[in-house]
Amino acid sequence: MATDLEKLLEKQKKLDAQIQAIRAREKEADRKLDTRRKILIGGAVLAMVKRGDWAKEKFDSLIDREIFSAKDRALFGLGAKAGSDDQNK
Repeated sequence: MATDLEKLLEKQKKLDAQIQAIRAREKEADRKLDTRRKILIGGAVLAMVKRGDWAKEKFDSLIDREIFSAKDRALFGLGAKAGSDDQNK
């Protein structure tokens, strides 16, 4: 027969697992919201460029300055950035 301490430790173990599962779900939900925000911002910026509200040259400069991964830069027709980690692999 399990002692009171053993019962409490087992209960604690189950609660710890539940807490971990809830934290994981919350973290995943936060990541999904962050991804959705980025998609919406990107869509808004691209719409501004397409309408001419934001100069394409400014957009191109921003992308060139802020995108480092060779794979990501290729999406925009840019070559590898000097000093990027991708170049050193």
